[in-house]
Amino acid sequence: MSDESGVMLPGSREEMRFLRKNSNWVNMIIAILACLAVVVGILFIAPQPEVDSERVVDYQGIAEQSEGNADFDLIVPQIPRGWSANEASLDRFNDSEYVSWYMSFIGPEDQWVSIEQAKASENWAKKSTDGAVAAETVTVGGVDFQVYRTDEAKEYWVTHKDDVYVVITATASPDTINSFADQVAAQLK
Repeated sequence: MSDESGVMLPGSREEMRFLRKNSNWVNMIIAILACLAVVVGILFIAPQPEVDSERVVDYQGIAEQSEGNADFDLIVPQIPRGWSANEASLDRFNDSEYVSWYMSFIGPEDQWVSIEQAKASENWAKKSTDGAVAAETVTVGGVDFQVYRTDEAKEYWVTHKDDVYVVITATASPDTINSFADQVAAQLK
């Protein structure tokens, strides 16, 4: 109800209708903010799962299980103290026609070494170096390794015995790479 001047009187039906008509969007925003506050509160109260930042696998156990499926003897090195295996599998990688045994190890100070082994061809081994440049040939444990290097300080050490090729890929200290190469040489003979 309004008076003769056209002004709405407080508490009149006309004023209530006007307030309901114009305040729906405000109520909706208040309701959304209240829901978001409840969700955020629940997220803070809910227990957070403990996630191990490093995945650790039993590469020796996986090697034992895989041995019967490979047509070559799997190389299984002993890793240095402070190192752990984060991957191990016998599978086809990167659309390769060859099944390969792959292990990956991480160590202190962001060091990393992987060993991939396959009954394959020299071409497979060359592809595994990702286009790195041949740098030198080194002999470790009586076995020759062709060393390839990249600009990112990654090294590839490639060797073979008959048609079984091994590629060591590493961003690690020279002593560490040499230690892995020595074990590869001993087990490849």
